[in-house]
Amino acid sequence: MSYELKSRRKRPANPRAAAGEAQRARTRALIIETAVPIFAKYGPDSPVIDDFVKAAGVSRGTFYNYFDTTRDLLDATLATLSDAFIASIVPVVEEEPNPVIRFATAARLFYRKAALNPVFRAFLGSVSGVGTVAPRRARADLEEAIAKGMIRVSEIELAEAVAYGVMVFALRSSHVESGGKERALQVVRAILAGLGADPALIDEALQRELPPLES
Repeated sequence: MSYELKSRRKRPANPRAAAGEAQRARTRALIIETAVPIFAKYGPDSPVIDDFVKAAGVSRGTFYNYFDTTRDLLDATLATLSDAFIASIVPVVEEEPNPVIRFATAARLFYRKAALNPVFRAFLGSVSGVGTVAPRRARADLEEAIAKGMIRVSEIELAEAVAYGVMVFALRSSHVESGGKERALQVVRAILAGLGADPALIDEALQRELPPLES
């Protein structure tokens, strides 16, 4: 005896539930967005929940619907910035087979974003966020470069320390905004040289054109 499986029709989504989910997503995004300048100004430890509640224009109860502590909010903010940055660089580097060139291009884009956005730059400096924004992709590129012998630094933790250390201090300099494109190239060149990349490869990586800034 054979049986025919009847196709089950999916129930249409509840419009009210969908609208509620969308509103919750917007509220969470608003709290995170307004948290960036607060963390940038006061650092990760000084702000209290009332600071974020006031900035976002929500109640304390609403805040607690999304985050238990200011640390939870900081973690969510870092994750959101990281995801956004990764999304912006993937189209630029995904077709590049060389991990050093991928890493250099991402570093130049990162520096450009920080140089042109004082709030983003201050946020990174106040929470030591350089090593937490888009770390997985940077680590993967560095690990591949190490495995292929393209850089002389052979420990991933040391490679990250070199890369993030140079970037952190470069972004703290008073010359960030005035240095322009040339300073960005100098910063990334210093990182690649510190990692022990071949000079010819460094030159090749820094000659790659970056995409135009979004209007």
